[in-house]
Amino acid sequence: MGMSAMGLALFSEMLKHTRLGVSPRSVLAFGYPDILASPEQIRQIFGQDVFEKLVFRADSADIIRWHNASDITDRVVDTFSLFSTLGLRLEVSDVVEARGGEVIIDLNHPCSASLHGRYDVLLDSGTLEHCFNIAQAAKNMAELARIGGCILHGNPMNMYNHGFYNLNPTWYADFYGDNGFDVLYLRAEENPLRAPAFHDVPRYNRFQLDVKDVTLSCIVRKVESRSIVWPVQTKYKNNPTLKI
Repeated sequence: MGMSAMGLALFSEMLKHTRLGVSPRSVLAFGYPDILASPEQIRQIFGQDVFEKLVFRADSADIIRWHNASDITDRVVDTFSLFSTLGLRLEVSDVVEARGGEVIIDLNHPCSASLHGRYDVLLDSGTLEHCFNIAQAAKNMAELARIGGCILHGNPMNMYNHGFYNLNPTWYADFYGDNGFDVLYLRAEENPLRAPAFHDVPRYNRFQLDVKDVTLSCIVRKVESRSIVWPVQTKYKNNPTLKI
């Protein structure tokens, strides 16, 4: 899992909408979020004072090779270093202990109730689409967020066989709209790692977008805690001939 310069900029913007007056704010990332941005991009997003405190990973070359990102950067910032400098306490979740120290969570199954409402920020930079039981995975994420906290998603809209699923804007708008969240941001991005192009997309209406390998980025904020329900798609809620 990687965070591009575009993803970091969205993340920085999202932090303005999370709970205030609590430090350090707690972050749960689903999979270790490698920072796939150049030092100059990081400096521009977070400022010189933050940049000067960052640590670069000793295994940068291996990470860059894994992500095929040699045209993006020649050094990889340690994610824990960046988040701690920003006043964030990062935990990483995975289905196995991949790099060491992960919180073991299989999103296909209900999470422990002890984790409910624990996190100010949840970071899904491409995990949800790989969970076969996607409804349970979404329910888990919603329950892990505390009131006032935010979730940042970056999932595919039309990347065939990238994961089990490609998602539509209405998926986020309907699920979170019915479960106590405000949708703060929802856009499509073409080529998010390299020279991204942004596309405004409707949340509910049918549309055509004649580009491939598009990512949907979504930021939601938890306004109230509710028992999670499975939504009816808005297009059918608004059909006067249906009794729902």
